[in-house]
Amino acid sequence: MIIQHLKSLFLKCQIHPLTLLYLIFAWFGGYLKWYLSCLFIVCIHELCHLMMAYYFQFQIDKIEILPFGAYLTLKDFYFHPIEHEMCVVLAGPCCHLLLHICILHLTKGVFQDYLLNTNLYIFLFNIMPVYPLDGSRFICLILQSLIDLKKALYFHLKISVFALIIFTIFYLKINTFVIICYLYLQQGQYMKFIPHYLRLFYSQIPTFSQNRKILIHHHLEYRRGYLNYYEMNGNILGEDKIMFQLLESVKLK
Repeated sequence: MIIQHLKSLFLKCQIHPLTLLYLIFAWFGGYLKWYLSCLFIVCIHELCHLMMAYYFQFQIDKIEILPFGAYLTLKDFYFHPIEHEMCVVLAGPCCHLLLHICILHLTKGVFQDYLLNTNLYIFLFNIMPVYPLDGSRFICLILQSLIDLKKALYFHLKISVFALIIFTIFYLKINTFVIICYLYLQQGQYMKFIPHYLRLFYSQIPTFSQNRKILIHHHLEYRRGYLNYYEMNGNILGEDKIMFQLLESVKLK
């Protein structure tokens, strides 16, 4: 059974063509060792996300190895309990402490200094509030636990774009150009994703567990993690009764 799961996960791993191109350049440039060590740290980071997602039984879509990192795609992220999703998000950044200890004990000299700095930079980069980085996803989950789902997603998008603009102003260089362009592309993809996700989420309301804390609203909004009720015209309506109004409130782009 374990071997079958490992085989299934292996088949879902994809290497981006640009990653192979970077490997060739690194080989001819004489810095293959340094590039592979950096890529190894990033892959360990993503592996921790994967292990936590596997533990909470998320549906794994794919693991893509990019030139400057790795990216885990989950089919049902934002449909599990928020605390489970937080654990998946935090698993990546938390692994860097263990990596720091391993680097201190297993390496030395200039190579150790390089690995320690690389590990720190990858950690700091991933906790930035820019989608789809871990810091941004964690902020989004906190917002979803505090305010209306739709407002949380669009507010999160604004935070992400603003943070990316600040990052661009201070860190736009030749070696960061590709990463910054990729992140701007992700903002556009996220903006398109939000309305489609909301409609998919709202349409599945009748299938959600009833074992949730009750929350009563006086306006058309929805809080994740709660059993939502609505006081309208003197009547109390369940979230399944208001589902179509929630769907109509989402404009597809």
